[in-house]
Amino acid sequence: MARTIYSAASILQQKLADDLGLECGISGPDADGKFTVHYPPDATPDQIAQGDAIAATWPNTDYITRLCWDILQDLQQMQPEWQQQIFNDLWAAQWPPKIAQTEGANFPGIWSLYCTWVTVTTTPAEADQARLYGTALYIQDWPAYLMNPTFNPQIYLPGVEPYSGKEPRAAPQANLSKLRTGSETKPKTRKRK
Repeated sequence: MARTIYSAASILQQKLADDLGLECGISGPDADGKFTVHYPPDATPDQIAQGDAIAATWPNTDYITRLCWDILQDLQQMQPEWQQQIFNDLWAAQWPPKIAQTEGANFPGIWSLYCTWVTVTTTPAEADQARLYGTALYIQDWPAYLMNPTFNPQIYLPGVEPYSGKEPRAAPQANLSKLRTGSETKPKTRKRK
């Protein structure tokens, strides 16, 4: 999957949707680099105050998705209690679980891991590994999901990193100079008798 570039406003919008449970509009940044949040009519005063506080300090920078491998490494190094909190929120808190309701580019991989976790007899360690892989894919699709989530504000595992105009740590390119082009002289073959 190609890495996705996001505007600061789009990541702020994802963060507010995750934290507030609201689909908000975002405008800006203004001349001071600040964003304005446009709330739906059913937003409560507490949701508005929380959203405005988040938007007031939101950095005005573009972002690019992190490599899935890097996200997975961060998940694997996380405290087991925090991993379980993520699993509870993403894999078990509701029916159908949040992990199975995603519509991101990584959904086919997520769905395969979800079905493996649900239907295949595995050891607990294998089940946790499937959930970690699926969670890493989910974070890449929904980069703000673990940026101080409401179920544990101490967790900060973004699915994006600041983008400066060129893609960091791009995948290495193959050395194409050693590939055959088809114009080379083909080796002679002997006919079998």
